[in-house]
Amino acid sequence: MSLLSMWRLLLNYGGILVQGLVVTIELSIVSMALALLIGMLACLASLSHHRLLRYPATLFVEFCRDTPILVQLIWVHFAWPGLFGVKFTAWDSAVIALAMQSSGYLAEEFRAGIESIDKGQVEASQSLGMTYLRLMRRIVVPQAVIRMMPGILNQYVTCLKSTSIVSIIAVPDLMYQAGLIASATFQPMQIYTMIAMVYFLLVLIISFAVRQATKKLPRFGSFGAMS
Repeated sequence: MSLLSMWRLLLNYGGILVQGLVVTIELSIVSMALALLIGMLACLASLSHHRLLRYPATLFVEFCRDTPILVQLIWVHFAWPGLFGVKFTAWDSAVIALAMQSSGYLAEEFRAGIESIDKGQVEASQSLGMTYLRLMRRIVVPQAVIRMMPGILNQYVTCLKSTSIVSIIAVPDLMYQAGLIASATFQPMQIYTMIAMVYFLLVLIISFAVRQATKKLPRFGSFGAMS
């Protein structure tokens, strides 16, 4: 394997790889956005005093966290159409599976963040007659989100890396395009080495941006005041 052969492959097929990279990034962003919504809803339901909300939400979170992403992807793409009578595209199945797994971890991040809020703030708000939803919206959730931001950003990195599995259901992401090129050129070693480098550099850049962003987040003191 020579750098010259890799450079030639990059020149000949760079456009296809860029298309796959764009799909990978789009897929991770859409999945993460959906996971944030589902994760927050699952978290609030799991913290509810109503058993009809708490038990199903807790079961959902544990299922999402305790099953492999490959199993979830295959289950959604091939089993859900039979269960619900709806045919999902490969893109839809990939988004649902990635969002499911990420939402399980994000729900736990949200729960830990909410439970870290000073109890005095909650009691003071309740003594003023503030409803549960208003308390969560105006007092608890804003502080919790800031405290959880490093975990949320790290989960996005995990989601981005997990997109590499969606090529098995023919989503035209970076790995799928790499497989097509490897089949056409009979040079899998060079192609997959380049793909490994692309993922490495992409995650390295995002991880560096995450570290820089978390340094600029406001800090809360023991009574929730920003410091």
